[in-house]
Amino acid sequence: MTSFSSSSNNNNININKGPSSFPSVTKNKEAIKLQSSITSSSSLSENNEENVENSNVSGIAAINRSRPSTAPSLQKGLSCRTIGGPIPEGGACNLCYEPDSSGRLVEHFSTQELQGMAIIGRWTPGAGKKIAGFKFKRNAGRNVLIGSCSAGVQGRRNYCNGYCQFVKSAKLMNGDVTLYDVPTGYKAMPVDVYLYYDDNRTGHQTIKLIPGKSYTTKGILAVGCLPKGARFYERETVDLLKWLHDAESKGYSSKC
Repeated sequence: MTSFSSSSNNNNININKGPSSFPSVTKNKEAIKLQSSITSSSSLSENNEENVENSNVSGIAAINRSRPSTAPSLQKGLSCRTIGGPIPEGGACNLCYEPDSSGRLVEHFSTQELQGMAIIGRWTPGAGKKIAGFKFKRNAGRNVLIGSCSAGVQGRRNYCNGYCQFVKSAKLMNGDVTLYDVPTGYKAMPVDVYLYYDDNRTGHQTIKLIPGKSYTTKGILAVGCLPKGARFYERETVDLLKWLHDAESKGYSSKC
């Protein structure tokens, strides 16, 4: 009886002790899984942060690439240069050649220096005259004088025609006109421009414009534009109609 009781007690003890170890193992496994989950989540979070950071950097770079540059851009084949003195407060009209559309001469009204353009002429209004405000605003101050200036005989004639129109525009304002040499790398026909004044004195009737020098348009009766180096009147006194005819035969001429 005593032996049976002892065995029974031992069995009870073993039975009670056996199951008590399983919860501990289960808890350990759950702890390991939890720790693994935390580690994975932490790693995933770090990866996500790195991806977000890289994405932000890429996005900023893309924005910077798409953002327009504030630096002046040059027209293809043209060089940038500073022209003459500062533009007066009332503004000025600049003559620019654009290679687009087979070449065209453009008046550009501006109150500030133009950037990235090869200016080949400029006039400012005379005393008591003022450029109308709308000319600075309409079409951003641009007015195309003539196109198709770069191909063949007609292109050269159109080019000379544009110069004459520019001088006539200055004459309407009794302005002072200045022409400039073609800058380096600028592909355009070099020309000589002549003014015919109502002054019959020798050397005063026909004036050849010297690049960079300003000339008044008061008293001019005609303008002629010829290919550079072409022979023409300078000190001679000649009838206006003959002057116009001879200039027209070599380039272009017009009464003012």
